[in-house]
Amino acid sequence: MRIFTIKLKVDFGDCDPAGIVFYPNFYRWFDRATHQMFGEIGYSFLQLKEQHGLIGWPLVDTGAKFLSPASVGDELELHSGISEWGRKTFRISHQIKRADELLVDGFELRILGQPLPENPRKLRAVEIPPAMRAAFGD
Repeated sequence: MRIFTIKLKVDFGDCDPAGIVFYPNFYRWFDRATHQMFGEIGYSFLQLKEQHGLIGWPLVDTGAKFLSPASVGDELELHSGISEWGRKTFRISHQIKRADELLVDGFELRILGQPLPENPRKLRAVEIPPAMRAAFGD
């Protein structure tokens, strides 16, 4: 599995009144990592839309285990990669670490979304192109 890494610094606004990162921010960072991963391999959100008629990577399931808190000023690394490919789905593993300490172990299950011709506000999952998998080294 190819791993992509982004560095994060916890800001005051990322935290709740207890002074620890408010949990939805971890999911926001997971989403940021997904966009960055796909952008790095040439499948950014805009490229998917303009070149392939797809509406990104809709989320169909997600989860996380919160093992230790993060606080203001912490310097974190988010390590992400596609851990499993299905015909129409893919699972992204996300690990957030402070130094070598694992703080959050999460995942997202996503699809490639294509608007339905009869109702463009609804999406359907499409098969993952072999070229996309190859761009990830799979």
